[in-house]
Amino acid sequence: MALRSFGPLTAIAMLALTAGTAPAWSSDSVQTIAFIRHGEKPEKGLGQLNCQGLNRALALPPVIAKTLGKPDYIFAPNPSDQKEDGGENYDYIRPLATIEPTAISFGLPVNASIGVSERKDLAKALSKPKLRNARILVAWEHKKIDNIVTDLLEANNGDAGAVPKWPKDDFDSIYVVTITRNGETSKSTFEIKHQGLNGQPQTCPH
Repeated sequence: MALRSFGPLTAIAMLALTAGTAPAWSSDSVQTIAFIRHGEKPEKGLGQLNCQGLNRALALPPVIAKTLGKPDYIFAPNPSDQKEDGGENYDYIRPLATIEPTAISFGLPVNASIGVSERKDLAKALSKPKLRNARILVAWEHKKIDNIVTDLLEANNGDAGAVPKWPKDDFDSIYVVTITRNGETSKSTFEIKHQGLNGQPQTCPH
């Protein structure tokens, strides 16, 4: 059977057609950032978790594995950065205490070098080139999460107006920002997921 031959113009046209059907997103980087609030806290705050919050923290690793997959990086506020809690200033360890069982479970360090109020520094850290194809877990204070997520969406052509105010009594939500970059162009999306961990025991494990 004779093989068909093509003229140079036909070959060029076929190459152009093939190139045109290549997926436009092939060179994109996709970054997924999941934000969680710390676990439940005692009535007086103390910068600390209560037993229910501790039980939430211990139950969190499989939830993160299902929702995000294994994180590449984990962030929490600097625990020596004091925060007013119940009228007193305490070292703010709640987010770090919440995320520690997950970090231990995945064998990962926690970046805890950024103060809880330093949202611009956190946004800068999350935008580093080495994190642009990463899955990132951030445990933070809920009011600050609203602002950080809004900043990320605004900076990456997303809908910042889609971010609701985080309810005071909500310890279960997961705010997920997905940023897709292609060269200097970026776009972002936002969604809310849930841990499904409400109603944990109010007594500490022994």
